[in-house]
Amino acid sequence: MENNKHSTKAVIGISVLSSIVTLVLTIVIMLTINSIQIADLQKQNEDIGVFQSIYEMYQSLPESQRNYEMYLKLAEIDMYYRQHYVKADELDNEELLYYVANGYIAGAGDMHGEFYTANDFQSIMNSTQGETVGVGIYVNMDTETRCIKILTVMKDSPAQEAGLKAGDIIVEIDGQSVTEVGYYSALNLVAGKEGTQVEITVLRDSERVTVTATRKKFVTETVYYHKYELDNSIGVIRVLEFNETMPEQFKNALNTLISEGCTSVVFDMRGNTGGTLDSVVEVLDYLLPEGDIVYVTDKNGTVIEKYTSGASCIEMPMAVLTDEYTASAAELFSCALRDYEKAKLVGTKSYGKGSMQTIFMMDDGTGLRFTTYLYSPPKSPNYDGVGLIPDIEIMPTEEMTQKNYFEITDQEDNQLQAACDYLKGKK
Repeated sequence: MENNKHSTKAVIGISVLSSIVTLVLTIVIMLTINSIQIADLQKQNEDIGVFQSIYEMYQSLPESQRNYEMYLKLAEIDMYYRQHYVKADELDNEELLYYVANGYIAGAGDMHGEFYTANDFQSIMNSTQGETVGVGIYVNMDTETRCIKILTVMKDSPAQEAGLKAGDIIVEIDGQSVTEVGYYSALNLVAGKEGTQVEITVLRDSERVTVTATRKKFVTETVYYHKYELDNSIGVIRVLEFNETMPEQFKNALNTLISEGCTSVVFDMRGNTGGTLDSVVEVLDYLLPEGDIVYVTDKNGTVIEKYTSGASCIEMPMAVLTDEYTASAAELFSCALRDYEKAKLVGTKSYGKGSMQTIFMMDDGTGLRFTTYLYSPPKSPNYDGVGLIPDIEIMPTEEMTQKNYFEITDQEDNQLQAACDYLKGKK
């Protein structure tokens, strides 16, 4: 096995998709004014505001990175507002920078770019290091409302006990609007001290529903498994997320099902928005024969890393369930199995995220996450912005769309039944 044990720590989950500004990042992004022009503006307004501190680092940038027109326009807008705006004395530099950076990322078209305040950045780092205090939901940003969409409610979680459901759009947390405070800041509002309560307002079928959940500490369980109720020779493994603890949980689940007599398996990737590259590579190495797993390319199209699998593999019929929320690492998992003709994909078209984001920590503790690489499966082309078309395309029933994944029985799950029917045909 070559390179597949490298610890890249590059996050390729879909995540979660909002922005919080940092001063240093803004410096790198927007510096576009020369010293003479700055001096002229400073004479007009000594308190130039937003761009004043940015300019202090401007001179160190290479000429090729200086976009004069863009920065001059920003400086000019800032100057006019500070001189003539009726609420000029209420302007907040940090908030202004936040919206400037948001606008830049939107203009760049990087839908996965995100800024983090120091507090948000620390919360994100803490969430990957073990226990979490929260209500037990998997979410992403709803692109239409810019609010929080619940993809999965964990079994026996505070969220399930409170009545939250997959598909709910969280619009308020403790009375604070998600769109006003921002996506990640809103997620931080959901978290809190163990035993405390949080009031969550959601949109459900165009109606507002408010529930109260009691936070508790838990270790995230990302893999669930059982024998297919209509044929005990088929195992079903549902993966919610690819993270550091997932590979061990995955292997234990598969080995348990095999030891209990299962001769084929369905991997359920519905609602799985991705995770870390290391975890999906480790699982694919376990399943696939010797060969390539994934290629990582930079902005120039140069392959900077190639991950491969060892000779050992799992030999049994497989199928993978996908839907519109199957993204990133989950798509790589699905596509790689199909590339090696190990599995058929069943369900609906996947999300289409074949890019990797890198998280940078700034000197002041703030953070930046933006798209730095593309990754491609072993044999198929990159599917970023395209998605994966299933081999057996089947829409969920209306009853299924009204329920949490955990509430759907095997008898009700027409997509799972289609996958198992395929596996029965393989036998």
